[in-house]
Amino acid sequence: MADVMLSTPMRIKPHGSDTIREVVSLQDASEILIDWPHASRGPFYQAAREKVEAALENKDGAAQAQEAFTALCDHAGVLVR
Repeated sequence: MADVMLSTPMRIKPHGSDTIREVVSLQDASEILIDWPHASRGPFYQAAREKVEAALENKDGAAQAQEAFTALCDHAGVLVR
């Protein structure tokens, strides 16, 4: 599994945390998805998880993976603008 850098780094404030985390790669996004609260794992989460993992496996679809992860974070209210 090879890491892929995001085209634009993101900043999020993970659930229950006061710390802002910078997400610069799909591996960072994957780690955040692993720790995502189970009660908040709906369709946005599932789409982001599938796209991020697929992009990490074959380095294809990185833009779509970032888009899905951004949509999840925005939907969940953890995206820092």
